[in-house]
Amino acid sequence: MESLFPGWEYALSHHPAFVHFPIALWLTALLFEIFAVWRRNDATHRTAVWLLWLGTIAGTFAVGTGLNAEKSVPPSLGPVLEAHEQLMFTAYFIALGLSGFALFAGRRLTQGLKVVVLVGLLILAVVVALGADRGAEMVYRYGVGVNWKTALQQNPHPHVLPK
Repeated sequence: MESLFPGWEYALSHHPAFVHFPIALWLTALLFEIFAVWRRNDATHRTAVWLLWLGTIAGTFAVGTGLNAEKSVPPSLGPVLEAHEQLMFTAYFIALGLSGFALFAGRRLTQGLKVVVLVGLLILAVVVALGADRGAEMVYRYGVGVNWKTALQQNPHPHVLPK
């Protein structure tokens, strides 16, 4: 019997299964916060904060699996890995700080403090975009995390889909 998740079994790292959640949640939080500040809408701000928190929780799993995935990166890619790691750690700690700020401020956030959250989310988005790009470079430029040997054994003609 074939596995329900054959990709999971062949994955050299499970990091890719987790990294997209914090990125999507943090960027969506930014969009909601832009709207919340623009429209002075408290409900939309609360939604943005919940998205930030969920992204930060998801980021914890992305960081953990990333530290495990680091073992599969060849030493020659150290500079790219280091840039990715530093940018994503920075993003994670920005998110932790913003999450804590929003938690302790609660519903007492004034419009000015909501702008602070918005600026923090903008900075977070830039850092995440730069860090994610370095991760994508490792995968798509250098093939990190791709088990080419197994893939070619299973399908020696990758341009033709297996039956």
